[in-house]
Amino acid sequence: MESLQHNLPRPWALSLAACAISIIAIARVFTPPAALRHLPKVPILPLLWSYFRGEVEDVRIKRLIVPFANERNEGVVLVYAFGRWIVHVLDHKIARDLSADIATWPKEVPPDDMLLWRFVGRTNVILANGKSWQRHSRVVKSALDRNVPIADFVGLGYKLFNVMGEGGRLLWDDLTMRFTLDAVGTTTFGHDFNAIADVNSPFVRKYNGVMDGIASPLYIIFPKLERWVPRPKVIAKIDEMVLLFTHLLEEKKQNAGNDMLTYMLEDPEMSDTEFRDNMVVFFIAGHDTTAGAMSSLVYYLARNPDMQVRAREEVLSAMGQKDPTLENMRQMPFTQACIREALRINTPITYMVPRSSPRPTLMSGSNGKTYALPANTSVILNICAIHYNDSYWPDPYQFNPERFFGKTEKDQTRVDASLWLPFALGPRQCPARNFAMYELRTLASMLLQRWEWTLPNDSPHSKAPQNGFSPFALSLPKNMDVVFKKRE
Repeated sequence: MESLQHNLPRPWALSLAACAISIIAIARVFTPPAALRHLPKVPILPLLWSYFRGEVEDVRIKRLIVPFANERNEGVVLVYAFGRWIVHVLDHKIARDLSADIATWPKEVPPDDMLLWRFVGRTNVILANGKSWQRHSRVVKSALDRNVPIADFVGLGYKLFNVMGEGGRLLWDDLTMRFTLDAVGTTTFGHDFNAIADVNSPFVRKYNGVMDGIASPLYIIFPKLERWVPRPKVIAKIDEMVLLFTHLLEEKKQNAGNDMLTYMLEDPEMSDTEFRDNMVVFFIAGHDTTAGAMSSLVYYLARNPDMQVRAREEVLSAMGQKDPTLENMRQMPFTQACIREALRINTPITYMVPRSSPRPTLMSGSNGKTYALPANTSVILNICAIHYNDSYWPDPYQFNPERFFGKTEKDQTRVDASLWLPFALGPRQCPARNFAMYELRTLASMLLQRWEWTLPNDSPHSKAPQNGFSPFALSLPKNMDVVFKKRE
């Protein structure tokens, strides 16, 4: 008996063994697959610390990923995210080649774990591939081309100005969200959410509840937690929100109008599931991203009052006291350049949906290096990183609309405009890019015509826009007060 007890493991030995097993298990989780270990890997501990702190995506990219790649002159890097290792493309040549070859690089089938895909769905123009994508793309493009709703944007602009009253200190990012929600509702769905006038819009409240529920850093780092520790309340909110889109679809079938959804419904090949999934995608793309872009534009014109004055003079010269139109907006090149620069410096979408090739591939970068990738590797086009590459964009942290004009003797910062990627590249770039730019140009010209604005002295955004945390990797300024003054 004594001999048996003597041979039993001591408690401290059992604890040590358990710790060793845990360390080995954790190391295996955070070690790249053998077929990817030849690629440059962004250090895992700073990444994990960034995730646990809830650091927003664009800050993490600028602080960790871009410097790591620049120091090593790398065009692609390996980054741990969403519970796996993903290849980030930071080289414009590779990005262009990958985006052009949609046969080799189809969109990746989303993993089942993330609640994000429960909300967005899987049968839409963003995620579809092959003939299915061609069909979605044709229907969407045809619907978009049927209507350029500038008059609708103008009407919503006046509605927004009515809510702004006499000006003063206003929560601008909230106002832009409400404006773009009504814009996407009116022009895309033919439905008035009344978000501008009603600060307590039930649709806005439910949508924000879904976004806040999905945006749990821990569940984004470890998506498998959705299986192990499910969140029934968040799932119920998502399903309720999807049901609201279903109701909007049924309502539109009975009440046709001059809107994108009406035109899409003319196609007999699309199923109700496909219509609904596309509605969710358009809602997010036409609401959040455009709002973020408008918040960023107003912010940088507040930070650069001389540019605000120059843009205003251009607007007044082009349209006087009239409303914006297609014709007079063509006479505002500097205002257009300001919008483009705002979209670069605080890109609303930091990176695109992953792509994956079913066969081994080689990527050739502009740095002369070639990267071999095994089949089924997740690859992301990192737009934010390309927009902050100082080889492409001199002084990338500087707001400089002159980048989009020709070189002069005084200004040698002109760059290749094809490096500007807020709507991605190639055949699968955002189909609503022109729609978004018209919306931004319309509201920007109306703001410049009627208002002047500055940042409050105590603004937390005094040095740079502070974006909110997003499960969609969006860069959206959060809690941004702006002081508006009506012009005489």
